[in-house]
Amino acid sequence: MEMKLVNNEPVAVIAIDKGTGYIETVTSCDREDAWKYAKHYRSIGYKARIVEYDTLEQLLENERIERSAQRRYEQSMI
Repeated sequence: MEMKLVNNEPVAVIAIDKGTGYIETVTSCDREDAWKYAKHYRSIGYKARIVEYDTLEQLLENERIERSAQRRYEQSMI
């Protein structure tokens, strides 16, 4: 089944910290405006991605798991 892209379809633009790789902020917008937000995030030093919401949910879940593992590791070192 082929997915047809629609310009007014809502998407998320994520700003990713270059140092940590973690998502710093998310902007919801129409697909046709997404490049403007991505360009802005890149201009202020972030990596930027335009993603659909199902992808965003998976990225946030992966990040949550990674951060939890990092906290457990740091606590075990105390």
